Amino acid sequence: MDLMKGLARGPFSDKQAAQLNEALSGLDSGQLQWLCGYVTGVSQAAPAAADDGTTVPAVAAVAETPKLQILYGSHTGNSEALANNLAKRAKAQGVETEVSDMATFKTRDLKKLTNLAVLVSTHGIGEPPVQAEDFYNFLHSKKAPDLSHVNFSVLALGDSSYVDFCQTGKAFDAAFEKLGAQRISPRVDCDVDFEDLAEAWQDSFLQKISQTSSVAPAAEASSDNAAEAVQTAYSRKNPFEATILEKINLNGKGSSKETIHLELSLEGSGLQYEPGDALGVYGTNSPSLIEGVLQATNLSGDEVVQGHNGEKTLAEALTYDYELSPLSRVTLTSYAELTESIKLKGILADNDKMLEYLHGRDILDLLNEEPYTLKPSDMLSVLRKNMPRMYSIASAQAAVEDEVHLLVSVVRYQAYGRNKEGLCSATLADRFKVDDKVKVFVDKNTRFKLPKDAATPVIMVGPGTGVAPFRAFMQHREVEEHTGKSWLFFGDRNFTTDFLYQTEWQQYLKEGVLTKADVAFSRDQEQKHYVQHRMLENGKELYNWLESGAHFYVCGEAKRMAKDVHHTLKEIIEQHGGVTPEKAEEYIKHLQIANRYQTDIY
Repeated sequence: MDLMKGLARGPFSDKQAAQLNEALSGLDSGQLQWLCGYVTGVSQAAPAAADDGTTVPAVAAVAETPKLQILYGSHTGNSEALANNLAKRAKAQGVETEVSDMATFKTRDLKKLTNLAVLVSTHGIGEPPVQAEDFYNFLHSKKAPDLSHVNFSVLALGDSSYVDFCQTGKAFDAAFEKLGAQRISPRVDCDVDFEDLAEAWQDSFLQKISQTSSVAPAAEASSDNAAEAVQTAYSRKNPFEATILEKINLNGKGSSKETIHLELSLEGSGLQYEPGDALGVYGTNSPSLIEGVLQATNLSGDEVVQGHNGEKTLAEALTYDYELSPLSRVTLTSYAELTESIKLKGILADNDKMLEYLHGRDILDLLNEEPYTLKPSDMLSVLRKNMPRMYSIASAQAAVEDEVHLLVSVVRYQAYGRNKEGLCSATLADRFKVDDKVKVFVDKNTRFKLPKDAATPVIMVGPGTGVAPFRAFMQHREVEEHTGKSWLFFGDRNFTTDFLYQTEWQQYLKEGVLTKADVAFSRDQEQKHYVQHRMLENGKELYNWLESGAHFYVCGEAKRMAKDVHHTLKEIIEQHGGVTPEKAEEYIKHLQIANRYQTDIY
């Protein structure tokens, strides 16, 4: 690009015009756009010429900072909340900022970007959240543009108990790099306890942004986490000790399952929740498992150690602060590196072998199969921090006030010659009694909420403990006297022993709070029936509800149930909407983007 003709008409000498032409000719449109803003700032900072030829000091010296675009892809709302927090901090530094859900962001606007922050969670088995799918696919397609003009950084949210930890964030990070974007701050992968790492990433990213302009970081621009901590004393980092008021096994005699209903007191906590939110609960390791680990490592448990929760005995740290079960990828990787085990490194190199090895094992299995002399500090270094388990809240605060109710399926199984249990579910079932205290906090879920319009119909699919949030939905609708129709699909193993909250559903039906209920009990007949079979049987009516604006909700197990329900919904739309499979998928995608198809799956 030859700029000499245009430059010659400007206030430049021939030498200056030639130098500018040489410097500017090699720049692309994004670089020129950035330079334009920079030069504007410099011109404002430069002394102005007076009529007599002397100079007048500029009143202000502020360079225009290229706009910051923040994109988020969220499954429960954590990425969205962090994105809004980052925007608030950036604006406090004088940075023009725009926040967008990946579902609404126009990909054609990528060419206009200079600074980009990406915050995204990993959904399901290493998949992007629904709202991020189209943007994710676009970046990995042949249509993706050159992004060499973009400065970016990625904050990835996930759960290290899953093999595909933060996989979506890693994939976005790699895609932007492949398209030429410049990573100005390293990607950070956050576990369930994401607050500290997320704040550190924000600090690093904003510092890098400030270095690209003359805008100095504002000292008062601090994270909202601190402000929230002032307003609410209790959080993930500082859980409330809730008293257990009631604990009931909802399964009848002879059931093959153990499902407990818990009522906890939040009195004095100030904690607030809405239907669809979750309660984070911290469990403790079983004494027998701790004893087995200490025996396997020839440690007494009396050794004083410095862990992430301060100084205490090894036995105390293993009880409250670290996870011994199930065996995670994090622990397996750390142990393989510490022991330099060729066998374990070989397993980690093959994803299928790793999944097979992790299934059913805990840290004691690993210690028995691959013995190694561990110091107390080594023991803690390989373990994953004790992470809270999230339970969908089974009550509406409008109905139960200073209480919160949970529905917990107790996990017990046999593997590798030993009886094993779920860390948190067994804590609640076996180690905590009525009047004991359990550490909890509210985890907001902005992506699983009742419609704002009280007259909107809702369809709820919740087999087993997946029915928990729908109990909260019905309690809320009853108290608030909502008029919208409601339809529940519930499933479990046996009608006589496993119909959770049966009398409550019958009462809601009698009162008209619940309009319709269809149930499926898989073990009551030779051929198993599940909720998706009841959906198919009522396919025409279900489709008509959707056409009338109904919101569709699914809560429960992700790997099979949620996928089967999704496929069944698609089949119903094809059949009763008279459309092709492709159009049915488009219909579902429209529901998802419009927040009319919401899932809380695990």
